[in-house]
Amino acid sequence: MLSINGIGTRFYGKREVDSDGSYIATKWFIFGFLPIIPLGSFRIWPAQAKKYVVYSSKEYRYQNVRLNKRQIFNTYLIWYLPLILFLLLISLVKPSGH
Repeated sequence: MLSINGIGTRFYGKREVDSDGSYIATKWFIFGFLPIIPLGSFRIWPAQAKKYVVYSSKEYRYQNVRLNKRQIFNTYLIWYLPLILFLLLISLVKPSGH
């Protein structure tokens, strides 16, 4: 996945975890780190971590699977419901004028 300054692609979600450590995640087009458009769902197998002195990086294997609609719904819900509620709260709070 590649993103620069929060614009690009990224995996979100972790569903249907299997005994081998693999799981389903959805690849998203992101803008400002917010998931905008789901690009596909994948089964991901984490590989061994490569540890270096300064940082640790992981490599992954992944396989395209059927689009996981429930994961997409939950991702939108988790990311956008708090934003919508916050904006709604702001719109309901009226400044008191003297």
